Amino acid sequence: MVTIKEIAARTGFSTATVSRLLNDDPTFSVSSQTKKKILGVAKSLGYQHQRKGNSTNHNISLLYSISPQKELSDIFYNDLRNSIIEFAAEIGMTLSFVRHANEIPENSDGFIAVGYYDQQEIEQLKQLSIHGVFLEYNPSYHDFDSIKFNFQQIVKEAIVLFINNHFHSIGFIGGPSWSSNLKPHNHDDVRTQYFEYYTKRAGVFDDQAIFIGDSFSVSSGFTLGKQIIKQYSGKPLPEGFLVATDPLAVGVLQAFNESRIVVPDDTTLISINDNDIAKYVSPPLTSFHLDVNQLGSSSVNFLQQVIDTPNRQSTTILLGAELVYRKSFPEPS
Repeated sequence: MVTIKEIAARTGFSTATVSRLLNDDPTFSVSSQTKKKILGVAKSLGYQHQRKGNSTNHNISLLYSISPQKELSDIFYNDLRNSIIEFAAEIGMTLSFVRHANEIPENSDGFIAVGYYDQQEIEQLKQLSIHGVFLEYNPSYHDFDSIKFNFQQIVKEAIVLFINNHFHSIGFIGGPSWSSNLKPHNHDDVRTQYFEYYTKRAGVFDDQAIFIGDSFSVSSGFTLGKQIIKQYSGKPLPEGFLVATDPLAVGVLQAFNESRIVVPDDTTLISINDNDIAKYVSPPLTSFHLDVNQLGSSSVNFLQQVIDTPNRQSTTILLGAELVYRKSFPEPS
């Protein structure tokens, strides 16, 4: 689905200018040249214009528990929040931004939840008796719908790639589970679980090659990189590492570069996310592309369908990811 953000990037105009023009804002005027350029690019990209007469008129809430500090350390969430806001506006949904379940307005027809919530808030959400779509996880599959990236398939594909390239030692660099009830440095994040499962099946599992930080940030990756260097001092590094997020991989690269560890000569990295930073680090990261715009648009469209079709069974949608090859793990010839 083509987004206003893509059209803005292609034309060089702001998203606000493109949005107001394409949504027929009667108070907005632009030159004929500007209008022609924006409409031309929109048409060439196959943009589907949602007219106001086709708007849903639903009131929805964006339940968003991601802290400003976490947004700063992982641009994924900033992009996701903006995508949800943008797509809700495109189809005429009225959106309220809240951080806690008890802040959801009484007139809300449904909610999209980003982040993780304790059991007390989950119970509050159940009592609201409105439709909800959780992103990245589902705290109650009988009560809510959800959309997630298919991390099981992503991790499986990475392990198969390592094995097919005759790697016998494979490491993993990740972060903690979302659950606040679990201690840090646990192995409960799903990417870690799938990594353990598939490396055990392949006969290459090594629990000493799993490194779990206290967050998914660049600083945590740098700390883990230093830990890896110390642990493997005087002996070969694992031939490859799967890294749970790009920010972690950036921190690891910083630590490796300081110690003159050369990627991909001394070891290789495959990361997950493929945000903008992956292209510009040294070396550029080979990374699974998680389409944040697709997640944002899918959550809005899915919630609309859920609201419009009551008395249905809850559903989980899995989104795929494509591996983008760069220099940290060169594409096999």
